Amino acid sequence: MKMNSHHIKYWLIKSTLLSMLLAYSFFSFSEEHTNSNEKFDLHSINFVQKSIDVSKSDESLYFSLKAYSELGLNTVTMFFESPSGEEIIQTSCTNKKKTTVGLLLGRILFKKKSESGVWKINKIVIEDFYGNLKTFNKAFLIENKITHSLQIKSNKLRR
Repeated sequence: MKMNSHHIKYWLIKSTLLSMLLAYSFFSFSEEHTNSNEKFDLHSINFVQKSIDVSKSDESLYFSLKAYSELGLNTVTMFFESPSGEEIIQTSCTNKKKTTVGLLLGRILFKKKSESGVWKINKIVIEDFYGNLKTFNKAFLIENKITHSLQIKSNKLRR
């Protein structure tokens, strides 16, 4: 079958309209799940140790964390701040069960060169399955009595 210019124009217009329809449905689906009013919650944090000695070698802090995200809990990232505020280290936990509530287990490595003194949680960031984020800052953590700290003993003293 020979296609003339009329048939070619017809198929071009039809394929363009179909592409636009698919693009619209994709973007409307994405916007549906990008919700700044989404509910996130941080239930609890528990440290296995209250202090770590890194004067001889690197050591890990093990912890559990329970959190909630209305659109599915994906990742929780925790930031620790050194006593002087000059160092921030972070760790992330992923919810492998793909649920809205997760009890996540994690660890964070403190290096031998870590600053000696009391390290505190600086902030916690929760991410859902669609990339929405909720940051729980210092003020929120203090207000909700999530004031966990960790004593680090090392050869590096505060400045």
